[in-house]
Amino acid sequence: MTYVPYKKEPGGGVSGISRVWQRLDLTQQFLIVAGLVICCSMALLGEWLSGRIAANQLRSRAESGALYMEGFLARHVDGPASDPKVSAARQLELDDLLIGTDLARRVEGFRIWRHDGLVIYSTNKQLIGQKFPSEDIDRAFAGQVVAQLEDSHDDGEEDGPPTRRPLIEIYAPIYEPDTHEVIAVGELYEEAADFIVQRNRVQQQTWAIVGATTLAIMALLFLIVRRASHTIAYQRMILKTQLTQAQALARQNTELRKAADRARMDASKSNEQLLNRIGADLHDGPVQLLSLLILKLSGGASGLPKAALEHLPDIRGAELAPAHLARLVLNELRELSTGLVMPEIEHMPLEAALRNAVEQHEYATGSKVSADYEALPERVAHPLKICLYRVVQEGLNNAFRHGGGQGQHVSASADLSAITVVITDEGPGLSAPSATSSHRPLGLQGIRNRVEAFGGSVEIRARQGSGTELKVIVPMEGNGI
Repeated sequence: MTYVPYKKEPGGGVSGISRVWQRLDLTQQFLIVAGLVICCSMALLGEWLSGRIAANQLRSRAESGALYMEGFLARHVDGPASDPKVSAARQLELDDLLIGTDLARRVEGFRIWRHDGLVIYSTNKQLIGQKFPSEDIDRAFAGQVVAQLEDSHDDGEEDGPPTRRPLIEIYAPIYEPDTHEVIAVGELYEEAADFIVQRNRVQQQTWAIVGATTLAIMALLFLIVRRASHTIAYQRMILKTQLTQAQALARQNTELRKAADRARMDASKSNEQLLNRIGADLHDGPVQLLSLLILKLSGGASGLPKAALEHLPDIRGAELAPAHLARLVLNELRELSTGLVMPEIEHMPLEAALRNAVEQHEYATGSKVSADYEALPERVAHPLKICLYRVVQEGLNNAFRHGGGQGQHVSASADLSAITVVITDEGPGLSAPSATSSHRPLGLQGIRNRVEAFGGSVEIRARQGSGTELKVIVPMEGNGI
């Protein structure tokens, strides 16, 4: 194993903590900060409560000691406040009360002080007559009860080492019964072992309550923040989903607007092409025949220029009779009007309308068309019916013009989702148009524009072997079906 010495970078600890902090989310950061604040606050509260409880316990013991000295010891002090005394007889009574009794096992010592710090009585006889000035004595002469807990006691006496046991030192004023004037101060040293045990027990209970309360607050805060975090995360997810859907709808609306613009432009182009084709058909057909008829009626066709005769249909001389020319004009106009005038299909079922389109094609072209219809709905929206009618009409016209009318077939079917129309032929295909048809349909672009307006699709492909297939699918949904 190769030993690689560890090199600590300056400020690495702080930067590491900063990186860990940055990896946390907002909820975790809030929980950590709130937890620290709550723990610090509860620690301060626990310390304050513990101190107050200990102080109140000590104060209670001091008040008890003051009442004891006031009730049982004050009567042993005689004289005015300026020079109080404890007579020898009184000292014997106090010794009998405080030395060698059950009370003596709890009381380490007892003293009575004069205002100038002179000891006028003590269970330790060596201290009588000595002065030990103290601020505690001055405070007691001012009427206060002074108490303090000492681990050891040493007032400066020279009779031995200081006491190592914990003691409660109590200074209490002794009042003159008649004037209620402070004439002396009693000092009491009480055994504090039991007091310390009780104080520690109460403090432990206090800290336990504070700790349990802190844990309960932290748990409640965690549950609240966790629930709020889950709610925020759920709402954020919903907002993201709604934003995604709104963006998708915006993109879809943009695409639909572009498609509508393209359809509008394509419709405009188709209308222009239609007008051009109608104009060309009128010029090359009925107009030329009418011109020939006018010339015939005005004196014959011999005076026609060769250029005009070249544009006329292949008509023999015997066919230049006025009646025959008028019939030709009528046939040309009828052929043009067939593609422009919509049959009365508004109240027909869809299948009957498609049959009508097939029959019209057979009548106009003299060709044969096979057809089959399967599960077509009885009622569809009239614009959709017109669209499908025109699809069949234009598809068969293209099949006749480019396929020579060979093997023309129409298949129309429907299921729960869409209507499908398929038009096929067995001709040479779109690349080899037939010269037998003089009619010029709107074309495949017109079919595509009509179908896309209903959300459908158009597919044109060459069949295996020979022929062409035109497949149109229009969805049911959104088209009033």
